[in-house]
Formats: sequence, structure tokens, C-alpha cells
Amino acid sequence: MMDLTILVVSYETRALLSHCLDSIDKACAGYPTLGVETIVIDNGSRDGSVEAALASPVAPRIVSLVRNRGFAAAVNCGLRLRRGRHVLLLNTDAEIEPDVLFRAVELLDESADVGVLGVALFHPGGRVQRSVHPFPGLQTEWVPEAILRRLRPKGFPTPFRRASRFGHASLREVEAVRGAVFFMRGELLEKIGGLDEGYFFFLEETDYCWRVRAAGYRVVHCRALRAMHRLGASSKRRVPLATRIEFHRSLYRFLDQRRGRWVSQVAQAVRLVRNAITVLGLLPLAIGSDRAKTRLAERWGLTLWHLRGRPDQPGLGRALAVAQSGR
Repeated sequence: MMDLTILVVSYETRALLSHCLDSIDKACAGYPTLGVETIVIDNGSRDGSVEAALASPVAPRIVSLVRNRGFAAAVNCGLRLRRGRHVLLLNTDAEIEPDVLFRAVELLDESADVGVLGVALFHPGGRVQRSVHPFPGLQTEWVPEAILRRLRPKGFPTPFRRASRFGHASLREVEAVRGAVFFMRGELLEKIGGLDEGYFFFLEETDYCWRVRAAGYRVVHCRALRAMHRLGASSKRRVPLATRIEFHRSLYRFLDQRRGRWVSQVAQAVRLVRNAITVLGLLPLAIGSDRAKTRLAERWGLTLWHLRGRPDQPGLGRALAVAQSGR
């Protein structure tokens, strides 16, 4: 059995995918004894993503889906083919540093109680990116972050300091980690299954972290392992309103399943009121600002979605397909 299976879900991100696979190639070249396989699951791209993956020196296995089935469903297709003891979910808009694969496998092998491992994420310019977050709930909706950090420190990153050396001292138990670079203990998948396909794009990794902790395993973050992440490059820049709506759709699903129906309903009401207030505040600003006009259109669209009863369709997949066909 191989040490690690890397699953890369791709949708219309040919250039990003090439850079991502190049970072995998460099990481594998530095540690030739590490057994790694890479599987690219393409969600129906028409931009040459599959051809770019086939040309990569990584020589990944390709799963080419007919249509965009979402991130969780695509990951589960790859999980059914995995041969690695552990799994890495790697976004196409992320690039790992050369030691990440070897060190992460080493940590998972040494720490049998770790179910999920996240790494320190950075923007392309080197600015620190949030890679740890709390589980959504009434506290995250109502309590200011400065107070919430004291109440639930595991839900927030500590002030970043580059670890002087790799090891268990660089590990910290957290509530959930961002899914851009998301290591999973392989044997745990046999116990709790893969990702919940009810999530199309957002919070599927958060839900998985919840299930991991419920099964008695730890979710940890390692600040000594680093990756660059081009946040939002895959959907937010293409269809911002549909992306924002999809996030809220996932959020309410998480709250409904993990916190209770009434918590979800309260959050929906709170967010509707906040969006309406934001719309009113942006109206005068939009007169002379294109940026304010853009924000107003997004917030107004999100408000209408709430008022219409938060319909499931059209979803993000449809919006992305329409945007792609209109190019």
C-alpha cells in the first residue's frame, strides 16, 4: 500500500491545476522513498484541464466526470479509488512547500489519535491566511470575535510565529481547519465514511472535522507546514453572488444538522436583517462608487434569496456553467 493518496478536484482551473501539480512533483522529488499517488477528479471542465493534468510529470490518474457534481461528490469518487494509507485533499488553487507531504505522513503515523491535519496557509504575497476556524453556531453569529477567541481558543489561530523546527511542538488541537490542504487519516475513512455530498462546495470539510471529533479523534493544525493558497480563485471571482449564496446554503445545512433546526432558523433571520441593513447603508455610497455598486448588487441578491425562502436552485454549479458558456 502507498503512503499517501492526493486527491485534486478540478473545475475550469487549468493554469492553477498545472501549478498545483508542479508543487506536488517538487515535493515528491525531494523525498523519493515516500509512496505517493495523485488522482485528479475533473468536474466536467472544458478548458483543457484534463489535458494539462495528463501532461504533468506527476502522471496523475484521471477521473473525468461529465458534469460538475460539486467538491464533496468528486472527492468521494477519488476516495473509492485510493491506495494510500492516508489522504490529502488539495485544492487546485493551493501549492505546497516541498516538505509538506513527507512531514504530514510522518505526523499522522506517529499520532494515532489525529484524524485530520491542516497546515499554515499564506496568500501569494506572503500574508498569513486564516487556516483555522470555529464550528458555526449561535456564538459565531452573535458574539464578537475578540470575545469568542477567549471563549473558544481552539476555533481560532494563534498569532503566527514560524515554528523553529518541525515536530509535535508545532501541533495544536483545533476545532476545524480550512480544506485547501486537508490531510485525512485513511483508516478513519473506513469508520466514518467520506464527505457529505449534501454540501456542494462549502463547509464539507468543516462537517467532516465535526464527525472526526465526534468519533474520538483530534483535528490538529501544524504551523511548521506551509502552503500558498489563492483564496477564492476557483469560484468567487467568476460568480460572486452565486458563491455567496452557496456559502449560506451550506452554512444553514451545517447548523440544521449539527446545532438544531431552531439554531439554523435564528441564524437565517439574523443574517437576513444584517444583509438588509447593509443594503440600506450601501445605497447612498453606490451613487458615486462602482465598488459600492458591486457590493450592493451582491447584498441585494443575497437578501432576495433569503426572502424567496432560500431555494436550492439554481445552485452554484449551474451558475458556473452559465458563466463558462458565456465566455
